[in-house]
Amino acid sequence: MANMVGQVLEGHKITFHKDELPFEGLGHNKALYITMKCEDYFITRILIDGVSNLNICPLVTLKKLGKGLHEIKDGAINVKAFYGSQRSTIGKISLCLQMGPTWFDVDFQVINVPASYNLLLGRSLIHAVGAVASMLHQEVKFE
Repeated sequence: MANMVGQVLEGHKITFHKDELPFEGLGHNKALYITMKCEDYFITRILIDGVSNLNICPLVTLKKLGKGLHEIKDGAINVKAFYGSQRSTIGKISLCLQMGPTWFDVDFQVINVPASYNLLLGRSLIHAVGAVASMLHQEVKFE
């Protein structure tokens, strides 16, 4: 019986290999950005953040998606920025994202700050969709 369990677990293992490393190898210090489809648009520079539990959408990205302020729901919260400063979000909005072959409705906190990303995906979403992110390999893999 234990042998069968080992075989089942081995069959569903997600692995990353040395040959999947970026050109710079182990010495790179890159953040993990991906591109995804969001409703009818392709969004580049989506930051995968394994530390944050929130999904963040800068207001400028929301406007590029053709969304107006009237579509943002109440639910403003205070968030801590990278350098420890606190900001209040405008509210929340649900956007439809395609990850692999599947579409997901994802709740984002909307914030009006300049950002190096177009969307930020937090740890809870990555876990919910069964994905494993490797910043080292610059890849996201799905179960």
